[in-house]
Amino acid sequence: MNKPMLGVDDLILHMKSKGIAFTEMSEDDAKAYLHKNNNYFKLTSYRKNYAKCMQGSRTGQYEKLDFAYLVELARIDVQLRQTILGMCLDIEHFLKVQLIRAIEQDPNEDGYSIVLDYVFDSGNTTFAERAHNASPRAHAISNKLEKNKNNPYCGGLITKYNGEMPVWVFIEIISFGDLLRFVEYVSNKINWTLPVDIKTLDRVRQIRNAAAHNNCIINDLTPNYKTGTKVPECNEPVYITQFVRSAGVAKPTMQKKLSNRRFSQIIHLLYAFDVIVTSSNSRQLRFTELKNLVNTRMLANKKYFVSNQLLDSTYSALSAVVNSLH
Repeated sequence: MNKPMLGVDDLILHMKSKGIAFTEMSEDDAKAYLHKNNNYFKLTSYRKNYAKCMQGSRTGQYEKLDFAYLVELARIDVQLRQTILGMCLDIEHFLKVQLIRAIEQDPNEDGYSIVLDYVFDSGNTTFAERAHNASPRAHAISNKLEKNKNNPYCGGLITKYNGEMPVWVFIEIISFGDLLRFVEYVSNKINWTLPVDIKTLDRVRQIRNAAAHNNCIINDLTPNYKTGTKVPECNEPVYITQFVRSAGVAKPTMQKKLSNRRFSQIIHLLYAFDVIVTSSNSRQLRFTELKNLVNTRMLANKKYFVSNQLLDSTYSALSAVVNSLH
């Protein structure tokens, strides 16, 4: 059954029936916020970080949740997404730099043949394998070229290199997802060791896309196991667990937090940035931005979250990792 579309007044009443209080922010201010700054669906998604009463007259209602807490989490999330995007752009840039350097150092590559080999999958031995891989690759790249031929930022490159396209041009017109597929192909073809595992790069891609599309990042930080059961063994790569443990995060805490995919992707992003981005200026800029977010902005209204063990412990783990970066 479809849920009815409610006006702001009815949404306020609905939230009150769910136990959401309007103490830190009045109902009138909440209405104004919903009218001008955010929508109910997106804002209330942060309620997933709060437990519900299990007994008594408030059974089924949220515990210790004020409307202002949701607003604060949404505002922090906006800044987090902006920081994530900046870090992802740096990762993409320096990954391209290292990719070009690896190809330049291979005496068998001229910068052109590897693009053709990738598009037509020349490295595979059977016709069936080549056809299977080449078809989606060629189709995706063809669409990209067609859609962007009049693009003021890359249309000129597409026109200029219409005959043959060198790798240093190719990587500037493909998407980040296509870049990762190309990077993996090059790694296998010329025996280049990637700076970080392709699975970590794919996690970076996922959180990059979420941030770019303005999806909420921290609206559900609940560990992925049932309360009261044994914390499952961490299935993250050893380099990720070592990265977190080296920041001083206790093993049980690490296991709980990394079981949440959102938190896990943030950690993979931080690890990838730390390994791939080599410029001291870029590192200083992003780490300053990141530490200001964690050490100042996130603590601006810390009184809102002191009673929420999930948010408090997640913040402590994230803060430890962020402040270990230099």
